[in-house]
Amino acid sequence: MSPSFDNLAEDRGSDSEEELDFSDLRQNYDVRMEEGLDTFVIIDGLPKVPQESKQKLVKFLLKKLNSIGKTKEDAIFMPLGENNISEGFAFVEYATPQQAIEATKKLHGTPLDKKHTLAVNKLTDIDRYGREGRVDDVYHPPKLDDFNEREHLRWWLGDPNSRDQFVMHRNESVAVLWNKKKDNPENVVDRLGWTETFVQWSPLGTYLTTMHARGVQLWGGPNWHRIHRIPHPFCNLIDFSPGEKYLTTWSFKPIEVQEDDPILSMDEDGKNYIVWDVATGKPLRSFQTHDLPGPTEDENGQPIKKKIPWPAFKWSADEKYVARMLDSQSISIYELPKMILLDKTSIKIEGIRDFEWAPATPQREGIKSYEQLFCFWTPEIGSNPAKVGLMSVPSKEIVRTRNLFSVTDAKLHWQSQASYVCVKVDRHSSKSKKSMATNLEIFRVKEKGVPVEVVDSIKDTVINFAWEPKGDRFVLITAAEAPLVQTAVPPKTAVSFFCPEKSKGTSVGNFKHIRTIDRKNSNTIHWSPKGRFVVVATVLSQQSSDLDFWDLDYEGEKPEAEKDLTANLQHMNTADHYGVTEIEWDPTGRYVTSVASVWKHAMENGYHLYDFKGELLREEHIDKFKQLAWRPRPITMLSRDEQKQIRKNLREYSKDFDEQDRIEEDKERGAVVEERRRLLSEWLAWREREKEELAEDRRELGLDVDSDGEIIGEEKNLEEGGAKVVEEIVEEVLDETEEIIA
Repeated sequence: MSPSFDNLAEDRGSDSEEELDFSDLRQNYDVRMEEGLDTFVIIDGLPKVPQESKQKLVKFLLKKLNSIGKTKEDAIFMPLGENNISEGFAFVEYATPQQAIEATKKLHGTPLDKKHTLAVNKLTDIDRYGREGRVDDVYHPPKLDDFNEREHLRWWLGDPNSRDQFVMHRNESVAVLWNKKKDNPENVVDRLGWTETFVQWSPLGTYLTTMHARGVQLWGGPNWHRIHRIPHPFCNLIDFSPGEKYLTTWSFKPIEVQEDDPILSMDEDGKNYIVWDVATGKPLRSFQTHDLPGPTEDENGQPIKKKIPWPAFKWSADEKYVARMLDSQSISIYELPKMILLDKTSIKIEGIRDFEWAPATPQREGIKSYEQLFCFWTPEIGSNPAKVGLMSVPSKEIVRTRNLFSVTDAKLHWQSQASYVCVKVDRHSSKSKKSMATNLEIFRVKEKGVPVEVVDSIKDTVINFAWEPKGDRFVLITAAEAPLVQTAVPPKTAVSFFCPEKSKGTSVGNFKHIRTIDRKNSNTIHWSPKGRFVVVATVLSQQSSDLDFWDLDYEGEKPEAEKDLTANLQHMNTADHYGVTEIEWDPTGRYVTSVASVWKHAMENGYHLYDFKGELLREEHIDKFKQLAWRPRPITMLSRDEQKQIRKNLREYSKDFDEQDRIEEDKERGAVVEERRRLLSEWLAWREREKEELAEDRRELGLDVDSDGEIIGEEKNLEEGGAKVVEEIVEEVLDETEEIIA
């Protein structure tokens, strides 16, 4: 008989629930409400579509969701409104809570298309925010603060005399001052303990950055108020993007984030680098320091100090990308402002040693699409030669490569307008590998096919190279043997000048050697930011401290041998500043300062101010002088035609400037005269008050005094008392001349 409910055996209690152990089943299959919700995320920012297009949107969204974790189509709930149109958000269930957390980190803020950006949050955040009191049950419209006009952050550009500012750090105080040529600078602001280490201007001069143990602070405006506080504790180095939109901070010590930190999240904990949005003062992404290549200990077991490459993050000219290199392996390019890895993968370049972005948006012939360029080089690996390449971004296309042989080292030097990139290649002898020489491989970026011109006439090693800003001339310094370490007696160097030869039309001719100055000690090159003038100097040397001022567009007679060149070289002056450690031009190219910082040595600290011709205008010796930095200026808003017109009429303008200088000098002289008159009148008034007080005292003593307060009959009393007045005449020869009459 088949079993039924009526003939079931009586339950004797042997198989009761109390005697069976279900703990293992509960552990594996019991649903815990909190953990179940942790696998859900809310995706906002979706397009609102009708019901018939909903399935297509879900499938499109599923591709992005599965790039982070595992989910499926029936795990996506996209509610519809009354008119069968989606509400613009969806609930998604992932396989694990860890995948849900990863989705909020990597998908939040990513673009779905050109018009829609995803906002991804955990479902449990609603309960957490409500529990913390951040979400009210009743909607209250946000309170809008009254509009308060902010101070103009570029106010200093409106100075009627077009003066420039500089910051001076000496002893424990920091001051910002107006430059006044030969006269002492005019103080703008001076604060004690304004920074704990150093100060730094932003690239366009908008912000003054000060460094502190608790972070970095940005200051600006006429009243020098704090604009932003960047809370990166124990920050050691900073680097702004070219347009001041972003800021990279680095600390040797990994960041320790507190749970209640209002700015930093746990994502920044243990990191060394943070990329910030300057406008909001909030972090965009954080990174750890890469392990530097090479041994960590020397032969004695002592740790080796390694120099961190800086800047570690390098910006494209238009601030759309920032890139970081992993030595010998790859380059990671991130899209700003989301800091998303370009194409979600790094660019693998075996053996890569260095790279540099083009400092301006390139304009290659025949290329109409948007691109940014960077140049990189790799050393010889096995039988493969060294290589220099140009890569276009965002396509990641290599537009030009060049193979190099017998390479010891290479340095990349972009011209400021991205017209050229010069690769300074140090080569060794293939046999001894001891003798060194340098070749210059110059990529003509704007010309069709990016041709490469080789300058191989240099016999010695190039120790310094610098392009003319906004020009096509360059200066280099060579030494017979480049010292590996700094020595007490540096080797003799030579300074060489190069420029293109004249050519027809708008094309630029081949680069030719102008002149070489031998038997120098020079080691640094400092071009004027406007080009034409250059200072070649010797810094950080105990043997020499020369500053040579050169003009490459001298208006005098040109040597016959240089008639076909686009330069007329002239030495203008040689100055000397003992112990000079740094040299810096002002942003207009009118003045240049040489600095002797106490950070490098403790003798004769201070600075010298020169004009562009090398004439000494001012010299100040300041105890414990640390730093001087000119305030940068933004790029001019004048067109090229307007700038050409100004240069054409510069002689006429200079007459007005000379007249203004004369009026200013007269005002200063008049001010001195007025000050002397004021002091004289104060002294005469004091003298009259004293005479009146003296006369009053004499009257109280019962003496007869006249209207001037003198005692009546005093001369007669003196004669009767036998006193007499002795007069002595002293002659002093003020000047003596001798004239011989034939």
